Amino acid sequence: MPQNLYLIGFMGCGKSRVGKLLAHRLRRPFVDLDEQFAKEHDGITAGEFIRTYGEDAFRKEEQLLLSKLSNNQVFIIISTGGGAPAYSGNLELMKNSGKVIFLNAPLEVIEQRLSVTETADRPLWSTQDGTARRKRFDARQPYYRQADCIVDATNTPSAVSTAIQKKLGKWLVDAPRRTTVFRKLLQQVARDSADFGLFAENDRILVGVSGGEDSLMLMHLLTVLQGRLPFPIEIIPATIDLGFPGFRGELLQAYCAKQGWSLKYIKVDGIQELLEKNSPTEAPCALCSRLRRGKLHGLLEELNCNKLALGQHLDDLCASFLIALFRGGGLKTMGPNVAADGGKARLIRPLWGCRKPEIHQVAQLFSFPKIRSCPHEKALRNGDRHFIGELLAHLQERFPDIYSAMRHSMGDLRLAHLLDRRFLGDHDLDAGKL
Repeated sequence: MPQNLYLIGFMGCGKSRVGKLLAHRLRRPFVDLDEQFAKEHDGITAGEFIRTYGEDAFRKEEQLLLSKLSNNQVFIIISTGGGAPAYSGNLELMKNSGKVIFLNAPLEVIEQRLSVTETADRPLWSTQDGTARRKRFDARQPYYRQADCIVDATNTPSAVSTAIQKKLGKWLVDAPRRTTVFRKLLQQVARDSADFGLFAENDRILVGVSGGEDSLMLMHLLTVLQGRLPFPIEIIPATIDLGFPGFRGELLQAYCAKQGWSLKYIKVDGIQELLEKNSPTEAPCALCSRLRRGKLHGLLEELNCNKLALGQHLDDLCASFLIALFRGGGLKTMGPNVAADGGKARLIRPLWGCRKPEIHQVAQLFSFPKIRSCPHEKALRNGDRHFIGELLAHLQERFPDIYSAMRHSMGDLRLAHLLDRRFLGDHDLDAGKL
């Protein structure tokens, strides 16, 4: 179900200005209902439409547009027209698809705000005298006051936006999780995790959180799944800070605290010098990766965790498979559920079946902190993984479902039809499959 934020109130209460500011703060799309109406009616403004066809015809068209926006799959901020809530069915439509906020301002304040220029295209205002305006203003108040919350709109747009954020609080924090695209991703992760038995009763799962959108999305998905599994599990997020310049660890800590996650934050000093000593002229990715994994695996035992969850996805699995193939490393990839620490623990990858673009799309709903975790990002473009990623993008033009095809192939081994002598024999290992 979409979880939009609808701003309602009489003309001149500041809905558009507050909406734009709020959308900027929450990093969400903003839609002014009147402006969108003009876009979808060949530039005919709401005022022009009303003068030509009448208010009732406009309200019907406005409701069609509102219904369309309410079914959007993402969380958006919508500034409505002043009369929209008073039209039959609109309030119910808005409440069923998000939260409704009434920006409350006295008529006297509104009259001071609205200049002649601003009201030129408002026939429901400019053609009426003070008595008629007051009557229209009063008639709409009962509809406005059915909003989910009411804020004082006599303050500055910044203050009004802040008041809305405070009033909605946890609802705003959790809103992205209620969107259709997040739920779709959650369902896929749940299915994929069940296929490989990633979770079991009383698991203590250490989650590697780098600060990137993959690992942060993994945490959101796991915390929701935690409440839906038929048995208890514990989730412990952990970050290994290797002290790279520009890594804003405090932003990551603040974000996790806001989500209610007890982040285990490990700062390791002196690593930058070690990396430069061992790899002075190239990106020290392999060494860096080993250091991070080593610290995470050390935490497994320290925190008595039996599983380590990492955020690799299907794009990573496909790239790893081809790198191993082309480098002679065997037919292998990042398994969804593999042994770790000599069999004492398991390494799991709950996102193993999800495409990177799908994760990125959902991540745009969240206000993830901008963290530059690696100073060698440019150098990575010369590495195998970047090259394979570009190769797969090129191959996808010829094979449109290449990632789903590779996912299927990696789960359908034909052992007798490869070159591993361990599987030679008279019996048919592949049950007749060629």
